[in-house]
Amino acid sequence: MPKQYEIFLVALVCLAGMLSNSVWGQPVAFHENEQSEHVDYHSFAPQMLLKHHFGSEFRKLPKNPVLRPGRGGWDRKDVADPYVVVTADSVLLFYDGDARDRYQIGYARRDAQGWGWEKRGRLLSGSGGAWDAYHQIAPVVLRSGDQWRIYYNGHFEDEELGYRWGVALGKAEGGWQYPSREALIALDSTAWDFAGNAYGDIIYFPEEHIYRMWYTGFQGPLAAIGLATSRDGIAWQKRVEGPVLTALPGVISPDVLFDGERYRMFYVQLALSAKGMGTQIMSAESKDGIVWENMTEVLQPAARWEGKRLMRPHVSYFEGRVQLYYCAGRGGDWQIGAAWCEAEFVPQGRWRSAPLKAGGKLRIKYEQPEGTSLSLTLHAGGNIYPLTLPQSQTLRAGVFMDTMPLPAQLAGKNINIELQFHTTDTHRSPVVYEIVML
Repeated sequence: MPKQYEIFLVALVCLAGMLSNSVWGQPVAFHENEQSEHVDYHSFAPQMLLKHHFGSEFRKLPKNPVLRPGRGGWDRKDVADPYVVVTADSVLLFYDGDARDRYQIGYARRDAQGWGWEKRGRLLSGSGGAWDAYHQIAPVVLRSGDQWRIYYNGHFEDEELGYRWGVALGKAEGGWQYPSREALIALDSTAWDFAGNAYGDIIYFPEEHIYRMWYTGFQGPLAAIGLATSRDGIAWQKRVEGPVLTALPGVISPDVLFDGERYRMFYVQLALSAKGMGTQIMSAESKDGIVWENMTEVLQPAARWEGKRLMRPHVSYFEGRVQLYYCAGRGGDWQIGAAWCEAEFVPQGRWRSAPLKAGGKLRIKYEQPEGTSLSLTLHAGGNIYPLTLPQSQTLRAGVFMDTMPLPAQLAGKNINIELQFHTTDTHRSPVVYEIVML
């Protein structure tokens, strides 16, 4: 593909995002605020909810595994490497699947009852370049409005080492374009991760306009966790000082949360025993994302279907619980399982937007579980205008969308939107997914 055409495709995706905002309204950025007290809009973005904490005691679901290989089609042999994306409209599970020893990436959608996952098919099958022509695995999915990025790891042959990072741009249920037919990070024979970099997580920090990637770097049979940064999510610079987490015989597959103050990483620890190599899921904490402490065991393989290995943890929040998805394989047959724990929320919090121009309407997507309340007011010129949340349209179970006309006297004036979060149930919080000025 000519370089000029690749640039045109990237520009076209960006233009589509700008047109979408102009037609459908202006999203209100949660990080651009005048006041934020005891609320968290970082950990499970785009969700904003009360400040909380949770421990390391996760309970595996009794109906595990929650996603199995299909009876036919592209994922009939293995399903692995889960990554969950939660929006107001849907809960999506991205994963890689295998039919003929060649892995590709697809997704499933949470069913309306919340009982299971409905497979929706394959999404990615390679950039067209040589470097990822054989395998595409381990998706990491970022969303901005209706534009999505799927980061993944690719390989040109069926080998354990030598994976590299790529990205596809598009929409979850639409076509995907690749900004480059080359890998995002080239392998360096002189670097500590000379044998490949893969199995990681990426967070966008809007306050700093920077992406951070925690990834597995391979040193032959050994593995450690490294860090890379990027301004645009395409050109990456690895931390020159080397890995940020090491522990023999190896650590892999980081999944990182940032709550606005501290980092928490879930990762896989390799372990050698008389029965051979096994793995378990651990967690660690950090003030800066570089120096990690408080390493704690989270999950070990126990069920027959899990064999000796738990791999690729990913933590999300939906259906009122902190959810930890992982994959496991007995005899090389991979399936996806899940575990959960309760979060402990503070009783109340407040968020107030930066000043913005009032439009004619305001749209909000939110969740208000039993035992919680959410109130919305507008502030302008020293006056307060309360708005009622009537739960007028259901998007999915327990999640609503309201579109409300604003008082006519506010048209074109500078206003602040204020949200008040309350709960009497320490395990539940109101959740706000999106606010848009129309």
